[in-house]
Amino acid sequence: MYLQEPNFGFISYSDQPPGCSSHNTFGHSKGVIMVERERPGVWLLHSTPQFPFRRDQNNFWPESGLQLAQTFICVTFNYDQFIQIGKHLQYIRAFPFEHDIPDDFHQELIDATKWVEVPPSSDYQTLRSRGGLSFYSIAKQQLQEPDGDLYRTIARAVQSHVYVQTWGCQKDRADSDCSGPNHVYNIKTIKKVLGPASTWSPTKDHSKWCVTNSESNREWTCIADVNRAQTQYQRRGGALCIENRDVRNKFWEFARVFDECSTTPTTTDTSDCEPDLKRIHLDPSVIG
Repeated sequence: MYLQEPNFGFISYSDQPPGCSSHNTFGHSKGVIMVERERPGVWLLHSTPQFPFRRDQNNFWPESGLQLAQTFICVTFNYDQFIQIGKHLQYIRAFPFEHDIPDDFHQELIDATKWVEVPPSSDYQTLRSRGGLSFYSIAKQQLQEPDGDLYRTIARAVQSHVYVQTWGCQKDRADSDCSGPNHVYNIKTIKKVLGPASTWSPTKDHSKWCVTNSESNREWTCIADVNRAQTQYQRRGGALCIENRDVRNKFWEFARVFDECSTTPTTTDTSDCEPDLKRIHLDPSVIG
């Protein structure tokens, strides 16, 4: 039995919780929020299946999480910002596989644990961290292409071309898209920027993020939930985006090679996608 302080609340959510998968009517999203009433809390958004374990499982990190690159963003927000964060969890229909939110917390957080279904009222909400940094929480629509593509929604929200990394073994990956005023380019090769030089392909990288380029005056980096794939256009999901030059410049260094837009469909080499990894990332409707 776990005793919890009465002024503390948390939600662990995932489309691939430890030991099972959520139904595909829930969003393709993973994260944790932890907050004390009337005090700052944290929002962790990440890309790792089966993480974290439930409290009764006496474990924390899945072995499968060591096999592919992943992304994490953890931000401290004041208590009032969790009204918008609770709305975001409803917009993306996050699956709360473990939670404890006291009755006197923000109603938006309580509703997020009760599977309340609310479509996003706009592309993004504005957030401000405890340290004063600007963020957008972005939620996509459940639509056929192109508007079902989260990264088109992000490009529209930040008013810039974006360069996207998502898992390379995802079935029915979408090509780079230049059909709108703000283009969406797939990153083809990721460059290591710390330690010995090396590169790797999206087939070895389960992270989901995008960045504006270094020539843009829009200095955004987004850590996201879903892959660029037609199979995910009708699933809910979103992103947490930070407006910060240093963060944008560092992520831009990762984007070594990207696919230009073409009238010919791009063929992704998935020969190095390991069957065991596909099994680990399998849910009722898609791989990824």
